[in-house]
Amino acid sequence: MNFLVIVLIGLIMPFSRSEPYVHILSENLDQVVTSTTLQWYPASGINTFLLQNAVVGANQTLKGSVSYDDTSDESVSTKPVYICRAKANGIWVTGQLRLDKNVCIVSHYNHVNEEKNFEILINIENSARLSWVYRDKYTLNPQGAVCSDEQHTLFIARRKAKVHGKGGSLSYYVGIFDSTEDLGVFHLVDQNNNEIEFEDGEILVESEPVRYEFKSLRFVLRRSPKKKTILGKAILKNEVEGLQRVESVISYNYTHFLSWGKGHGLLTGLPFTVHLNNGTSLKGKWGISESAERIEMAPIERYLETGTAVNVTLIGNYTETDVPYTATVVAIYKDEKRREWVIHESKREKKMDEVYANFDPLYFIHNNSHVPTTTTTTSTTTTTTTSKTTTTTQEANPISLPPQVIIIKQGEGSLKKEKNDILLDDSDSNASSLMKNPAAVESSTNRNVIEIFLLASVMAILRLT
Repeated sequence: MNFLVIVLIGLIMPFSRSEPYVHILSENLDQVVTSTTLQWYPASGINTFLLQNAVVGANQTLKGSVSYDDTSDESVSTKPVYICRAKANGIWVTGQLRLDKNVCIVSHYNHVNEEKNFEILINIENSARLSWVYRDKYTLNPQGAVCSDEQHTLFIARRKAKVHGKGGSLSYYVGIFDSTEDLGVFHLVDQNNNEIEFEDGEILVESEPVRYEFKSLRFVLRRSPKKKTILGKAILKNEVEGLQRVESVISYNYTHFLSWGKGHGLLTGLPFTVHLNNGTSLKGKWGISESAERIEMAPIERYLETGTAVNVTLIGNYTETDVPYTATVVAIYKDEKRREWVIHESKREKKMDEVYANFDPLYFIHNNSHVPTTTTTTSTTTTTTTSKTTTTTQEANPISLPPQVIIIKQGEGSLKKEKNDILLDDSDSNASSLMKNPAAVESSTNRNVIEIFLLASVMAILRLT
């Protein structure tokens, strides 16, 4: 049974998966850091899409594309040779992947092998800034040099080849640089799978940016869940004379969360600035979400009459959003050079939104009873009533007739007599002179009867007409 377990372990070990992380030399040239833009990817999962971001170490001339009559570069067809690594004697060694063979060709201790189980170096979303830096025995390993082994002594290397213009020739020999061997030796492989040693060559270096900028953002808006929350309450009172504007402030707190995403070959923790389309800018650290308790204040006010008050409730909607967006990332380096590429991510945020004040009905302070609502009445009813009343009063008065219509013949002597009776001597101006003559009273009565009769006759005539 133990023997069977040992055999199974032996079969599994060659196909075991290593850590996909790529290590590069730090600034002090003594330690290594993990690259966020490079990754070792197993060959079993490689497809055409991933090969678009695979790191190219050289180009190989296609056979039959070069003629002796035409040696110009434009007539030569080439195909890329990718950086790969495979295990040789238990050590990860850098090699070259030629697509016509689909194997990783590596060299270690003067032995060249074609390994079917290998990994390819991928530049995540083409976000890494890569360069090849010259190295010999008299120079130090450059900052950002890409390691191939787990002991961080072997580095990805190449050296320019002697191009003979033949089919299958390589533009560069690709292999490793061993920094522990005789102050540094390059072990490279040519197009004929022969190992060649050099004392100088080039090492693959990744330059890390110092900051990022996001621009040309496009958000895909969609509905977000909202939770109605009571943030606080207050009472506004007017205890002074006259109409007054009463003010107060309600403070509230909530947990604010914000994340712009992570990955995409961007350095975690590196500062970045988001330039929104409305002209504002936001700052943060990539890959690190921000969560903090926020305290905010909402001013409230209301005009109140003397002796009245109102209860106020502050209400808000606690919203959780997950909004996809597209942005152009600009990586800025120490030498002020820039690289741009597009990413697709999601902005996740939790915040208090749509804060508003809800006012209860007004009430009196002395007895807490509601202030009656003032109702307005139209003035048309009063005006109409007044107009009708005036018209009715005018109709109650009798129609006055012209004096010349009424002719009374009998009253001529009576009038003269009455006039004479009134014009008595001044010496007889006593109480008896104020008494009416009986004949005058009778004449006056007859005259009134005649006037009433004539008035009734006139009114009857008017009605008939």
